[in-house]
Amino acid sequence: MLPRSPSLLHEFGQRTALRGGNPYRARAYSRAAENLMVLTVPLEVVVARDRLKEIPGVGDAIADIVTKLHQKGGHPALDAMRKEIPAGALMFPLD
Repeated sequence: MLPRSPSLLHEFGQRTALRGGNPYRARAYSRAAENLMVLTVPLEVVVARDRLKEIPGVGDAIADIVTKLHQKGGHPALDAMRKEIPAGALMFPLD
């Protein structure tokens, strides 16, 4: 079973794009999610060892988002976007 964090990060990117956010940032979330999906080391190990920023496309901001998604199963910004944008507007869910 894949961790939900990559799927949630992909959703974060889609919702960012749909709400009119920076398209480069939205794509960065999706690219980082794709890179998380192909990790050869379990995500929980990468998070626990604070090595997220070693993954291509993951900088400080995305590492913080992924950590919150992984540890808490959500993120306040994602929760807010879910209230604004219906799930039916999303394309290509990873779940």
